[in-house]
Amino acid sequence: MKKSLYPSFVIAPILILFFFAQCKKEYTPSVPLTITLYNKPLSTIQSYIKGLWKLHYGKGGIAANNIQYYDSVFFKFTNDNKIILSYKNTIGVDTTIKWVKDLGTYTHGDSTFTMNFYDKLGYPSNYIVDGIFNDTLVLHDYGSDAVFYHFTKSN
Repeated sequence: MKKSLYPSFVIAPILILFFFAQCKKEYTPSVPLTITLYNKPLSTIQSYIKGLWKLHYGKGGIAANNIQYYDSVFFKFTNDNKIILSYKNTIGVDTTIKWVKDLGTYTHGDSTFTMNFYDKLGYPSNYIVDGIFNDTLVLHDYGSDAVFYHFTKSN
């Protein structure tokens, strides 16, 4: 009497596929965030910059290749449209941002929202949120010979 091996050839691969399919882990590669923000609606800009950002360096100004490095400078953008700027744990700015729609400098002719606020001594600051490129937030001065400031997200 011969036994048929056909059922084992059919059932074994199905069982193997079933077990491996259950053990498979999903792989989601970590892709750095890159988004241009100066040409987006204000709500989009605010949602992307919300949180604490550490300033690393500024590049540009009157000498285009000039780089100024910063130590212990943080910008915090809150849910209620405030900015808190601290340097070595001393708060220099804690105020509400006034957003103004204007024709932006260094925005390829696109109109954009400028971020305007005053520090505790009354000095004005005007920035344009350029974007987030490879997880680096870039703000630049609103004016000619702008300095481009580079930040990373902080905890």
